[in-house]
Amino acid sequence: MTGSQINVIEGEISVPGGKVWYRRMGNGGVPLLIVHGGPGYPSDLLFEAFEPLAREREVIWYDQLGVGRSDAIDDVSLLTVERFLDELGAVVEGLGLERPHVYGHSWGAMLGLQYAAERAPAWTSLICANGLASVPRFEKEVRELLAGLPGDVLDRTYGRELRGETGDPDYWVAQGEYMRACVLRTSSVNLDPDLMSLITFKTLIGHADYHVSGTLKDWDIVDKLARIRVPTLVLGGEFDECVPSHLADIAARIPDSEHVTQAGAAHMGYLEEEPLRREYISIIQGYMVRIEARSQS
Repeated sequence: MTGSQINVIEGEISVPGGKVWYRRMGNGGVPLLIVHGGPGYPSDLLFEAFEPLAREREVIWYDQLGVGRSDAIDDVSLLTVERFLDELGAVVEGLGLERPHVYGHSWGAMLGLQYAAERAPAWTSLICANGLASVPRFEKEVRELLAGLPGDVLDRTYGRELRGETGDPDYWVAQGEYMRACVLRTSSVNLDPDLMSLITFKTLIGHADYHVSGTLKDWDIVDKLARIRVPTLVLGGEFDECVPSHLADIAARIPDSEHVTQAGAAHMGYLEEEPLRREYISIIQGYMVRIEARSQS
């Protein structure tokens, strides 16, 4: 896929706190806006998997403030959920996206759920991918997953954090075992540290998904999910750290929703090896097509 085949536009747009970078690819169709996860990771991880969808519709990625090609964040007072929600709204409005599909992964799905619950957006659909509705519940569930892994992974990660032993080289070995079991099972990824924001992750999360000590530690919107009036796909993996029962409960509370568990995948289905990656995108593509057909009938 080259620029001569499909239109690609990159630019910056003003949001609360600075400017964020965006990429628009494709033409026509109901646009798909990608809200990346992290917090503190860039949208680059999602480029390759979602580019094929630009053959049928416009696909838009953006880097949240503080990461990737967007303005850096030095003032931690900008690192609030409300500002990130305002940022999402500013991107939709500033880019003139009319009734887009909004895909959010993990932290991005959390933003999508809260935005849809509190701000009643005119979106065609929300794809809540591998995202949670309650950090306290999620934290407990991830620790239970780690406790069930062989090799005392829970003690070698969370236990060492509590004991101040994270300098032990085996701490990082255990982190890798956790990632391969619950986050990305069939491939690996190397993140460019220059595109990441450690201050964002540390401020919002703190230590790790199983040990949230940052400002998100009490985040919980379970009681708000019933307010969502956007058709919603709740997508997760069989081995996801966002366990299927958590995602099923999210879907059960949203009036117009579907819940799909992808067999063989973990938390980052869009980065798994083929055919899991292709299946992940196909699930999303099929859902958008069905929702568009329904709205036209």
